[in-house]
Amino acid sequence: MRMENQFSPSVIPTSKIVSSSPSFLSDKLPTPSPRKSGGGKLVFAAITALLLICGAAFWLTRDGQTRDTLREQAAAALDDLTQGTPLASMGNVLRGATPVPHVGEYRKNPTGEGGTSGPAVQGAVAAPLDRSLPPELGASRTSPPVVLSSPSSAGANPQPQAVAPKASADTTVRPDFIDDLAGYVVARYKPGQNGGGLGLSAQGINQRYGVKMTGLAGNGQSRGDRAGILRYVFSPTMIQELYGLYVDRFLEALQRHGTEKSLTPEQMRQLFTAIAGRSVLLAGGLEGVAALPDLSGRLKKLEHASQNTLNVNAEMMQIVFELDELRENKAPRSRIDETQARVTALSTRYRKVLDERTMEQRTLLADIRKGGGTALDDDTLLFLARWLERRMRDTPQSLDSARSAAGVLRDLARRCSQTGASLAANAPPQ
Repeated sequence: MRMENQFSPSVIPTSKIVSSSPSFLSDKLPTPSPRKSGGGKLVFAAITALLLICGAAFWLTRDGQTRDTLREQAAAALDDLTQGTPLASMGNVLRGATPVPHVGEYRKNPTGEGGTSGPAVQGAVAAPLDRSLPPELGASRTSPPVVLSSPSSAGANPQPQAVAPKASADTTVRPDFIDDLAGYVVARYKPGQNGGGLGLSAQGINQRYGVKMTGLAGNGQSRGDRAGILRYVFSPTMIQELYGLYVDRFLEALQRHGTEKSLTPEQMRQLFTAIAGRSVLLAGGLEGVAALPDLSGRLKKLEHASQNTLNVNAEMMQIVFELDELRENKAPRSRIDETQARVTALSTRYRKVLDERTMEQRTLLADIRKGGGTALDDDTLLFLARWLERRMRDTPQSLDSARSAAGVLRDLARRCSQTGASLAANAPPQ
């Protein structure tokens, strides 16, 4: 039966209207109103469904009974919101029943009432990564997103993936290293007047964990083990991750070891203040060394000057030994005078190369102090410079790592100052 074309071109042709009622034979079919076609309600329902799906990341961590309760509540709410729309009964997806067909496949509901047609809607929803703590260290540090649905599984029950647990420990730098370091620091503190004394240095820490590798992977004692651990740790990202993972545990271990040492609240405050001060000094030293242009070249010049000093000194010692033998054996005076002249010449040369080495070292230290570390002694600055230069041979990004370590030390100083003040303020009156 042909009907009169009394609709605009945008209206769905009457030949494609399907109904279970003979009323479609009427000559006066009503023109659908855009505002009443359910489009707005459909968009609202889709947005609501998306929010509910994102909320699934929460209940994935709940126990079984709580999950069932939340699933049923969400399914009921979804059914209410989508009632009368092409997404009706979508709550069955959460219940594990047969899901709603794609929008593009929707033709009739069980009652025979007409529906809408259109393209299939597919998509993937991924939960945001939680960066409050670094992912598991020592293994893969990139956790995959939690995919709730994917285009390949559209029209089937979503299969949520397990959420990767937050890291609590590193597999190479383990928690017992943090506890051992805290115990070592506390043991180096001697209570006394004017804040007591903290016998702590970068050289001492390096020596301790170059031999006694407590809490480090494998507890290996070979140089290769130590070098591999340093390469693993000494990168900007890893320094930040390990610090974020362990800083609170380190502060708690300091308090525990201080309590075991029977430190008073005031002594505990002084201990934390001393650690803060030492951290700031070390941070400045690292920043100064990292800011030095051509660190390797400068250290090579100093090493060359030092080697010249050693060579001349060794030669002079040999000649002095020969002179002593000549005198002891009562050699001819001419040979003794000749050897004495060689000793005098070498002494003059030794003083010259020694002055050159001293000047080279002073210039190097002055240039380092321009970038920081003005309060550190010469030996510590030279140790830091040589230590960092060795790291640069293996890791090109060592300068960036030194700056990252300096930032960590400054944050540690801030935390130690706050912790010490809090312990003293909250201490019971004596």
